[in-house]
Amino acid sequence: MREDIDSRRDALAQLTRRGVGMTLAACVYWLALAAVSAWAGLQPGPLALFFLAATPLVYPLGWLLNRAFGGDLLARGHEFAGIIAVQAASQALAWPMFGILFFQHRSLIAFALAALLGAHYLPYGWLYRSPAYYALGCATVLVAAALQWWLPQQAMLAIPLGMAACYALGTLGVWRENRRDERR
Repeated sequence: MREDIDSRRDALAQLTRRGVGMTLAACVYWLALAAVSAWAGLQPGPLALFFLAATPLVYPLGWLLNRAFGGDLLARGHEFAGIIAVQAASQALAWPMFGILFFQHRSLIAFALAALLGAHYLPYGWLYRSPAYYALGCATVLVAAALQWWLPQQAMLAIPLGMAACYALGTLGVWRENRRDERR
């Protein structure tokens, strides 16, 4: 039975290309947030609102990039497609938290986004048999927490820069895993 599940996970990883386009889109997202934070001159309220407003744009960009890499992000026709849909949709449950943070603790928006969006990669580590996603899921939460703790006044810039670095390394790791699979 274990071999059967593992072979299905391998097939899913190949079909979706492990969602490498979504990981790259997240890197672009964090770079954009860092750029706006550094150069737009926005006050904390409008900056936090921009962070939240930009978040839903990641999925369409990730879907397009994943298609460009030859993957089907939705895993249509695969028996584990429902797991992917539930995992992706579960992030929507955090929006009430983001709303409360926006009105009560705007300075924590970058941290909350980084921790939530990053942690959701841990199950993909198992699902896609991807050490890169395990590392990304842990690194994003730890880096975001450290930056929020050590640089609270600069967190709206420091966290996006840290996340961009994490996602760039994560994208490279997932891309390498996909290349390794192609050579088999």
